[in-house]
Amino acid sequence: MRKTWTILTLHFKKFFKSPGAIVLMFVMPALFSYIFGGMTVKSQETKPLVNVVVSQGEFSTEVYKLLKKNNQYNWKKATLQQAKTNVSEQDAIAAIVISDDLGQRITEQKPLFDVVIQRKTEQYYALNPYLQGTAGLILRSYQTAALSEPSAFPKLLEAVAVNKGIKVEKQMIQKEQNDKSDINLMFVGFAIMFMMFGLSGAASTILDERIGGTWGRLMISPATRLQIILGYILSYFLVGWIQLGVLMMAMSLMFDIGWGNLAYLIPFASLVILMVVGFGLMIAGLVKTKQQASAISAVLIVSTCMVGGLYWPIEIMPEFMQTIALGVPQSWAMAGFKEIVSGSLHAVTIWKDAVALIGFSLLFFFLGLRGIKFE
Repeated sequence: MRKTWTILTLHFKKFFKSPGAIVLMFVMPALFSYIFGGMTVKSQETKPLVNVVVSQGEFSTEVYKLLKKNNQYNWKKATLQQAKTNVSEQDAIAAIVISDDLGQRITEQKPLFDVVIQRKTEQYYALNPYLQGTAGLILRSYQTAALSEPSAFPKLLEAVAVNKGIKVEKQMIQKEQNDKSDINLMFVGFAIMFMMFGLSGAASTILDERIGGTWGRLMISPATRLQIILGYILSYFLVGWIQLGVLMMAMSLMFDIGWGNLAYLIPFASLVILMVVGFGLMIAGLVKTKQQASAISAVLIVSTCMVGGLYWPIEIMPEFMQTIALGVPQSWAMAGFKEIVSGSLHAVTIWKDAVALIGFSLLFFFLGLRGIKFE
């Protein structure tokens, strides 16, 4: 054990003597997380403003309540002049004018709303289907009321505005994510990506050591092959945990966020780091030069991180891409972190993710150790 510890210490010190390794492992993930985390926090704190010009008609107030049921936007009453000013200054994405002759417009088959915009932005394209759906709902309510009694339309519209629409009953397998857990997962994704780059580069130093003679001298030292490889693996594992720990503390201080139950987080994160170490050793064992290792690892890391949900949620990808994601370890890592960070802690899901990571780790270590020449 003493020989393994000696190899670990020497390799650990050598790693932290490299400024490039420190920048890649600590500065870059912290910088990316700070920039994109700040953008995400700001975007989630401010909802797009939509001004609503409410007339004195008997239906306008109920229509305004109906529009406000969509909480993705900040609906705010304004005069027509103020609404146009807000739109022209791009403070509001649109101004919705509710006419005081809504019933006449329905009868004459005219558009129910007048919408004032400066230009058709992406936010307006997202808002437009909701406005169309609301107008259709008002029209159907009016037609239903007209079949019985025209005066029933305001009451019907009021009932529609206060109704919740649907009631969902489900077995709680995973809690709904809040904004903070989304941001936390983004930080975790950056940490995993840069950890893979950093530890892959560190593991590929074995190739340089083989050329420089350091590896050969280790092979003829009193240490056994098992002690040597354990020294390397443990040094990479320790570096990975230091990186994740520093990032967790930095992000907690900058954004006041939590990381879930540490009793689950620590062992699962250790398993993820072990998988990343195995990935680095696999790259080192499959190529002959450090330049080849850098090129291949860059392609593999970026592509699998994209598929594995480190840059965006897997749920928004097409179904066939979600199926492909099952073949990359990052998707299982993010799924497990999602359970822990959100507080769901569904044991079956976490165990399934852990078993998948163990399988990937064993595969990576097998390929890596088989390819490394102990000579």
